[in-house]
Formats: sequence, C-alpha cells, structure tokens
Amino acid sequence: MYGYDDTHAYLVDTAQQGGTVTTTLTSLERARNERGPMAARNLSYTIAAPAGRPDLGDAIRAAIRDNAHAFLNPPIANLGHRGIGKAAGRVARWLDRSSDPSRDLPLAASLMERGGTGGALFRAMYRDFLAECATIVDDDNLRLGHRLYAEIAPLWTEVAGHITAAGETGDPDHLTRASAILTELADRERHAMQTLTGIRP
Repeated sequence: MYGYDDTHAYLVDTAQQGGTVTTTLTSLERARNERGPMAARNLSYTIAAPAGRPDLGDAIRAAIRDNAHAFLNPPIANLGHRGIGKAAGRVARWLDRSSDPSRDLPLAASLMERGGTGGALFRAMYRDFLAECATIVDDDNLRLGHRLYAEIAPLWTEVAGHITAAGETGDPDHLTRASAILTELADRERHAMQTLTGIRP
C-alpha cells in the first residue's frame, strides 16, 4: 500500500492485476483478516535497523536452510514437495473440473508462469537468488542447489505450456504430460531442498 484516504487504499499489484489499483478500506480490512492456512490474519511488521550490521553470510545460510526445512516439512499437504505431488495427482482431471477450460486452464498457467503463485516465476527468482548468494557464501551445497534450480525452473514453464495447451485444445494428453512433469518436479525439488539444508553454518 502506498497511500490511503478516508475511504480507499491505494495499492501496487502485478501488471495482470492492474498494476496500481484502488480498493475500499473495508475490502482491504476483510482481505487482511482472511482465514486459512496461508492467511496472515492482519499480521504486520515494524522493521528497525539493528545497532550493528549482521553478517550477511550468516543471514543467507540461515535463511536458505530455514526455507528448505519449511519446504520439506509443510504444515499442510498443499505446500512444498507434497503440494507439488498432490497437484500432479489432480491436474489430469482439470478439463473435467472446469466449467470453462479454455478460459480457466490458460489463466491457471499464466498465474504459475507470471503471477507469483509459484511455478516457473518463483523458481527462476529462487535460482537467481541462489546464484547471487553463491557470490557471498562459499559452499558446495549452495552451488549445487543453484544448479538444480536452474534445471527445475524450465520444467515449470513446460508444465504451464501443457496446461495452456490443454485448455486451448481440450486434449487431455497435455494434462497427462503436465502430471508426469509435476511428479518429477516433486522429487527434484525435494532433492534440491535437501541439498540446501546441508549448507554449512
């Protein structure tokens, strides 16, 4: 949020959501108070600069290890490698579950590819993050994790391509292929994150 007045909040979102957008304060309050396993429930942070500058290498190591542990031990089956495996089992039925597959499936694929909901966008960002971290932290597991994510990111683009093609053509074989790639990705990402838990303290 970059501003508000007596009735509205002014926000910046992704381009497909409209970029700079406006919503009522009431709507924003409802959204911030949503329930569910990934909801923030009005969580906010106040960040203050520490008295001394923390060691960047230590912070990187801890953050990557913590993220990897969270991925490997998700609180619900829809997250982490378990979530990818669950998606692999369900994606093959998406043509039957949608009332408008030609609209819904390309939209789902677009969100995976460009919307910030995981998929290729997140993996490409994480790959680049790990590459930058490897210029600061000298660790073989970090370098290997980066290489593994460099191989993983394009596979998510393939998944999105198959989901789009299934929606456009109605051909379920595309979803079968997407399912097979997702099954492979669940294993590859589990291995990559296990590798990253091995970064030295």
